[in-house]
Amino acid sequence: MQKFKFKDLLPALILALICGICVFLLAGTYSLTRGEIEKQEEASAQERKLTIFPDADSFEDLEYSAEIKSELQAKGIEPDEVFVAKAKDGSVLGYIFVTSGFGYAGNIETTTGIGADGKIVMVIATAASDTPKLGKEVEGRPFLDGFTGLGTDSEIVLNQDVAAVSGATISSRAATGCINRAREAYQLFKERGLIG
Repeated sequence: MQKFKFKDLLPALILALICGICVFLLAGTYSLTRGEIEKQEEASAQERKLTIFPDADSFEDLEYSAEIKSELQAKGIEPDEVFVAKAKDGSVLGYIFVTSGFGYAGNIETTTGIGADGKIVMVIATAASDTPKLGKEVEGRPFLDGFTGLGTDSEIVLNQDVAAVSGATISSRAATGCINRAREAYQLFKERGLIG
């Protein structure tokens, strides 16, 4: 029977030490850059909102009760965020719904602007982690412009109301699903008298 020697364990200990140092350095880098990353994400979100409603002076969170939140969750249509776009004089220009879902290979986030008349003003999608040249194509204006002007009173059907991106059907379906959830949430808020 061979005797255990400390030198046999040394490579594993060195590897564990290197891994520990790497984890420590990554955690330190994240904590140093987290504030800047959050600022950039907030600036990007504000830019998307202003792209949809360029005449807006402010974007206020839409407040709703725990009861409505439960209803949204039960229906599977709770948005990540909802904002009211207001002009300088305080009049409501429309609403911004941020929703997300899983595409072909990553998360897709849609920012949907719905005007005070109940029609979709514009949609902006980000698919940062989806497949380049396929899933990320749902970020393009040719696909997203198909939603502009559509009403919110009925379901938007892919390849009927809006053409899917060729070769990216799964991501197109995911983006359309996000926009439909925004549309349904808008209708629920309207029915409950939270929006005009």
